Amino acid sequence: MQSIRKLTLALTLVAITATGAMAQHSLEFNFAYNVNFPASADFKDLVNKPAYKGFTAGFAWPVMEQLRIGLSFGYNDYYQKYPRQVYSNGPGSDISAVLSNSIQQMPLLATVDYTILKEGFVRPYVGAGIGINFISFDQYLGEFDNPVNFTKLAARGELGILIPLSNYSATALRIGGSYNYAPFKEYGFKNLNNWGVHAGISVPLH
Repeated sequence: MQSIRKLTLALTLVAITATGAMAQHSLEFNFAYNVNFPASADFKDLVNKPAYKGFTAGFAWPVMEQLRIGLSFGYNDYYQKYPRQVYSNGPGSDISAVLSNSIQQMPLLATVDYTILKEGFVRPYVGAGIGINFISFDQYLGEFDNPVNFTKLAARGELGILIPLSNYSATALRIGGSYNYAPFKEYGFKNLNNWGVHAGISVPLH
């Protein structure tokens, strides 16, 4: 909990710093469609299918020509249903049911990214983020479920390319991949780490 408080303070400081940067540079809005894949063995024990329902949205403020800081919010929806089988429901009690796992991750991150090339049709960039991961976890055993919510740490590493739409506009396509570190440590599972690919757009807000 102490770590969560420190990260909340850090996110607030990023917002204050970004406000000062916004006064000198153009604010950017980023939006991307995500497809994410469970990466860790623990996560794959719960869900081994990709999350096709996902997005990332955020704002970035250039503090230098190639360096931006910002805030982003993401959403990824994982779901998997397993065939009917018999599960133990305690000593001397078994139940035959369909098991379904539903997991949503919603990271709120302070971000930084650096564009490696200032010019060109394709401009590689690298990025990172750290913050808070809001996790919704629900396991259905037949018609019975047990929804719970958690707030955990989160971190992200990102690599991609920017493709400007013209020589006269800062609007660019944003395509790349990321690795998302998501510690969990609940129900015997250590983490919900995942990797993803994304495609979207970056638009300056004048």
